[in-house]
This record gives sequence, C-alpha cells and structure tokens, in this order.
Amino acid sequence: MSKLMSRISTVREVCPPSEFTNIEFDEHTVVTFNKDGSPKSLFCDDIWDYSATSSTIRLLNFRAKIENVIFHNDTKVQNTARLDNSIGFLKTLTLHWMVALGGCSMSKLNGDVNALSFLIRYCLDFGIPFKYIFSSPEAIDFLTCKASTTKQAGLLLGKIQRVVDTAIALRNNVFWQEVIPSVEFFEKLKRVRNKFPETTESVQTLLIPSEIYQSVLKKTIEDLDCFLKHEKAIKLVFSLRSIARDKGVEPDRSLQASPITKTQSGRIQYYWKKLLRENIDASIAFEELYKAGISKSESWVGLVEKLRGWQVRCAILISAFTGMRKSELLAIPLNGLKTISTESGSIPVVWSTTTKLEPNGVPRFTKWVTSSAVEAAFKVAKIITEGALEWSGDRRISDIQEKEIPLFLSIEHGLSGTPHPLFSYTTASFCLKTISEDLYKKELFVTENDIAEISWFLYEERVSSAITQGMTWPLTFHQFRRSMTVYAAASGMVSYPVLKAQLKHISMVMTVYYSDSNSRAVNILGNEKEVKALRAEWSDAKARAEADEIHTLLKGDTLLEGMAGKKLSAQKHCNELPLFLNNRESTKQAVKKGKFRYRPTLVGGCVSVSACNKGAGVLASACISCENAVFLPGSRAALEQTKEFYEAQLKEGAPNRARKEYEENIKHIDRFLLRLVEKEVVT
Repeated sequence: MSKLMSRISTVREVCPPSEFTNIEFDEHTVVTFNKDGSPKSLFCDDIWDYSATSSTIRLLNFRAKIENVIFHNDTKVQNTARLDNSIGFLKTLTLHWMVALGGCSMSKLNGDVNALSFLIRYCLDFGIPFKYIFSSPEAIDFLTCKASTTKQAGLLLGKIQRVVDTAIALRNNVFWQEVIPSVEFFEKLKRVRNKFPETTESVQTLLIPSEIYQSVLKKTIEDLDCFLKHEKAIKLVFSLRSIARDKGVEPDRSLQASPITKTQSGRIQYYWKKLLRENIDASIAFEELYKAGISKSESWVGLVEKLRGWQVRCAILISAFTGMRKSELLAIPLNGLKTISTESGSIPVVWSTTTKLEPNGVPRFTKWVTSSAVEAAFKVAKIITEGALEWSGDRRISDIQEKEIPLFLSIEHGLSGTPHPLFSYTTASFCLKTISEDLYKKELFVTENDIAEISWFLYEERVSSAITQGMTWPLTFHQFRRSMTVYAAASGMVSYPVLKAQLKHISMVMTVYYSDSNSRAVNILGNEKEVKALRAEWSDAKARAEADEIHTLLKGDTLLEGMAGKKLSAQKHCNELPLFLNNRESTKQAVKKGKFRYRPTLVGGCVSVSACNKGAGVLASACISCENAVFLPGSRAALEQTKEFYEAQLKEGAPNRARKEYEENIKHIDRFLLRLVEKEVVT
C-alpha cells in the first residue's frame, strides 16, 4: 500500500468570479483564469475559455449558441445590436446561475447554457425584452420544435425547470426578481414536461439472466487462465518486437518519445521479418499462441488484433466482481490491485477514481472490495500494458510509474492519442456490442428459459424487443453492475449498507433502486435445487415457495409486526383470513395469478403484489411506514445494523445531500424500536 499514492484531481469546479455581487457587469470583468491564476477571459468575450478547469469541454461560445438556434426560414439575425444584447444577457444569466449552483462541472454548465439559449433566441426573434425570458408560454413550444429529438427536448426542458425553480426560490434576490417566471409559463412547462420526459421510456439496466451471467464469467475465468499459461510465449514475442522497433528507429530517433513515422515503420517491418527468419523460437511461440486461441493467426498482426478482446475479458471480470462503472474501470492504475488486512484475513481491493461520491462530480480516489478471481484479470491486463509500453512508439518506456499508467492502456493510441484525464496515456475504448459476440457467441445465446426468467423478474412485464429467443443477449458493462447488485441481494449474504458502500452510491435510495425486485432473482449462490426449479417450471416453483413461506408463518406463533403483519395477525385471530390462504394450493394459484405475494425481506417479509418502489426488503428503515411490510422478531437486528451504518456515515462526514436522509431514517428506526420494546414488555 505504501507505493499507492492518491493522485491529484485534474477536474475542478467551474466557479463564478470571486466576490460576485453585481447585477450587471463591466465589459472588462475577468470571468475565467489560467492555471497560474492570471486572467483568461473577460466578460466582453463571446467565447469564455475554461481550459484551466476542464479537460473535455473547454469553451463556452455564447454567440454561436444563440446564432445556431435558427427560426424564421433559417435566416440569420439582422439586428446585430439586439443580437449583442441577447448575448450579454445570456452571459449575465450564466454568471448568476453559477452563483446559485455554487459551482458545477463544465459539461453541466454547457448543457444549461444550451437550454437557456433557446428561450433567449425566442425573445430575440419576437422582440420580447430579455428579462421576460420565463414569461411567454409560447417559448416552450419554440424549444420543443427546435430540439433535434424528443429526448433532447426532454433534457432541455428539465434544465429549464431547474433554473425556473431557482428563480422562484431566490425571488428576494434583485436579479432573480427581474426574471421571475409567470404563472402561465410555469404551468405550461409542467404540462409539456409530461409529454417530453427527461429520460426515455427504457427501463433500468437489464439484469443478465442467471445462466448467461454464470456462463460468461466461467468462460472469462477459463480464458484468462489459458492466457497466463502461455505468458512466456507472449512476453517473448513482445520482447522481439521491441528489438525490431529499436533497430528500425535508431537512425532518426527523436529526443522525446513520439509516434513511429511511416519511414520508421517500413524499417521496423524489415528488421521484424529478419528476426523471424533467424529466431526459430518466435515461430514456435506464434504457433503456440494461435493454437491456444490467443492470437488470430500465426503473426504479429493476428496477435495485436486480439489484444483488445483480452483487455475486454479483464474488464468484464473486474466489473462483475466489483460492480465498478466503465469510467471507473478505465481509471484503474497499473498498481490498482492491493490487499487490506482485516480480522478475517487479507482482502483484495481495487483502487480507482470515482466521480459519484461527491456533489458536482468531484473525483475521489477510493477502493472496491473484490474477489481473488480478479487477480488473473490484473495479471493479463498488466502483461498487455507493459508489453505496449515496451514495443509501441519510438522507444521503450522503462521508468514506469505504475500509479500514473492506466491498467487498460490503448494498444492503438497509448503513446500518441488523447490521454485520459488521470494519466499520461490513452486508455482503451471498450465497446461490448461489437466485441462480445466474438468472445461469447455460445454463452450469450438467448433461450426460452432466459426470457421466462427475465419476464418473471420484471413482474411479467413485456421483455425488451432487443431480447429475442435464438438471438444474442445485448450485453453492456453496466449490466454487470446491476446483476452483481441483484444477485448479491438475492443471496441474503450481503448487507445493504455494505452494498451501498461497494457501489459508491451517494444515497441509499439509489442502492434501493439497483436492488429492486431482487427477491424474484435466482439465488445463484444457493443450492442446485433452486436453480433447477427455474429450468423446469419457474413460475410454478416460485409460487409454491411463496405459498409455503406464508403458511409456515401463519401456522406458528411468531409475533408479527409492521402494518401488513398486524393485519394478518388480526385476520388470523378472528378467523377472517382471505379464502386463498385456506390451503397451500389455493395460495399458490393466487400467487401465480398475481392476487397475492409474500417474499422474504431484510426485516421479515413483504406482501406487495407489485414491484417495490420504497426499498422494502432492501433498506430496513423503508419498511417501517410501508403498508405491505411484515416485521419478524429478527428485524430488530437489521434495523439496528442500518442505524449503526447511518450513524457511522454521519460521523465520517456524509455528503450534505445524504445527511438529511440519514438523520430522518435514524429517527424512524428509534421510534419503531421503542414500539417493539414496549410490545415485548407487555407480552
């Protein structure tokens, strides 16, 4: 751990000028700065340069944003003086918006300014004073007509809604008083947003069916083990390629590391062919790699073409055993796999950077607990990256600072492409849509059982049209994150506060969302009998299991708490239980028909027939006020564990947006535990 050092963030907040108090601005007000603190852009500039704080979107071109919104027969603005005024107003509004936000990412600011440009262009074309930007309801129709797609219209309206809400909240501020929205504008904005939702109608990330999920991971592990068995041959080929490169660039090698020129490339090919003729070990190595399936052919080109696929395998395994997002995978440094000592022994962890733990996307260097299975993925990825550093470009990179080099170095552009924000090199580009079918053609084959399983998981809702029997499963990286969450929750072996920490969620609400309906997922860590039940008759097996659960509960003398628990107890006491609870068979039929449900949760059980939208069974505190919750005696331990987690997070300094949620949940838990104690005393 001593060699693993936290890297300085290359992403900083886009903030307004210091001591910002003006309603209007002098033309020479400095609005952006260089990295050394010297002035960069002035208010009078039509383009503001934010290169000191952003490595992606660097410029805000206010004039282009307004001119690009064309209205009357695609004609340009004739009144240049009024156009200049509109640009000045957009810049003024932008600065006040930044103050209200307290700083934000450049991508967010750019999107917000885009949205505001539509409304300002409407005022410009129709001669409306700019301070009435939020007063004309027709401006909303103008925006939806000019947006390129339905999705873009929804996104733009969502951004306008946030600015409007800010104007209303800051109505005591002199500037925001001037642009206060009219009632007509506000009401129409709400109505139109229902027609243009900010997100598409697609459901949340798909759960990978249990058979496909396990088959893909099994094959990935086997493939990586095969790669490592031929490590010696791979490193031999890499070292020989480095020798050929050194001879090819020797006559005109540059003083600084640089890409290989066309002339140098020709010489390298000459020396490479000469080496292959003279070195029989190279031919043996290529033959070995081809027969093992590591290379596409018995040649250098055939091997290089396959390397990205091997990097994808490594990324898949790490993603599946950590739940890391794609951006977090690409931010893993070469020395990103470490171990930490605990009372239970040494635990492997992956170190990387995430932008999801802090407001406004501030990067944080952090760790993900993982399995020893990912060790093979790190070994393979390191062999490829270290090889690329050895033979790509016009010189070998010998002084390797592992924390500054990505684990997934781009084979094509590692030394010459646009570098990753956290590294000096370009990271690989992973596109599972084009790669996964070649790697997992057999494993991704969709069967009738796969469709039945996903349909059950989605509460019999229509399965996406992208999933068809006999076709290939549309695999994405984010599906591994979703699947790890659901299968871990379904196993009952992982506490949900731990899952939240593993997923790097800023709020427990998002963990609840990711784990939704996990009680309907196959317990892939369970016994073989449960898995076979799916293959035989999934619906019947699950209905029977739920019928058994509720009848076992009602037959005993277990004290039931919670709203649904008390109701069941009262009905049982008065012999007024529903008819379908008279026997197991009728209960099973009721479950299959969707009239009744009972599934285990963190605190006991849940009788909701629809998908949970409150976190019941996932977040212990969410069940307290839920009308479908059944609390069993063991629920106290789950509630106390959740409370301890909240208290620990508050003590460690939880983000502001999560503190209120945690504090409220602690109060709910305390009140409920008090009632449980009183009940026990009376009993």
